[in-house]
Amino acid sequence: MLVVMSAGQVVNPVDCQLTTTESGLQIREMIHPNDYAEPLILRHLKLEIGSTPYMNSSDNDELLYILDGDCSIEISQGGELSNYSLATGSAVQVLGGSQWRFMSADNVSALSFLVPAPPGPWAQALAKPTQPVVNVTKLGAQVAESATSDRQFEVLFNAERGSRGATMFVGFIPTSGAPEHYHIYDEICVIVRGSGAVHTLGIKQELGVGSAFHVAPRLLHAIENPNPDDLWLLGVFRPEGSAAAAYYPDGRPAPNNED
Repeated sequence: MLVVMSAGQVVNPVDCQLTTTESGLQIREMIHPNDYAEPLILRHLKLEIGSTPYMNSSDNDELLYILDGDCSIEISQGGELSNYSLATGSAVQVLGGSQWRFMSADNVSALSFLVPAPPGPWAQALAKPTQPVVNVTKLGAQVAESATSDRQFEVLFNAERGSRGATMFVGFIPTSGAPEHYHIYDEICVIVRGSGAVHTLGIKQELGVGSAFHVAPRLLHAIENPNPDDLWLLGVFRPEGSAAAAYYPDGRPAPNNED
């Protein structure tokens, strides 16, 4: 079925319509355009074994994150082919106009974030000068930074790694979680480890691995983690910037807000 999404609403892969390609790739579109212009889009991908044909999106840059499994990925970018081995926690960046395909997959589950790319008018306005493109990184390879309420985060892709319009990061939320806050940027969040709840829209919604929600600019929200272990939240937001940029309901910058 097609889930009608609204900002702040939690959705899980099982709730979303399944499309299976001839290669066996299962695609579930979790957060889709609806009435947004130049929207962020989230898809859940699963491939049990084998390879896929080349895929590309000329209108979007694509950020991938491997939730589980092993595979390799081949990227055709600017007439050059590159191959990388991927495992749980690997992240991939493919610029619009390039092509990629999974190869040698072994029960791979992945998240695909589509980020509007230039020359779309708003994407063009948000684009920042970037460093050379880094195609692949892995969670744990970067230095963790501080955010609100003893929370830490690790940046996977940003302008310093060639991302033209978005930041991808993983936030590590300790027991009790972050207070109610908002961001100026537009963000999609997915739980990649642990469980908890999100408080938004005046309600409490449960979160587990694979749960996703869209945080529109200035939407008040709070993440709760009642467990002894950290909850890991994968986020992609635009425009590109600092994952520590948060504000309390009265407009005060939260601690460690770098903007």
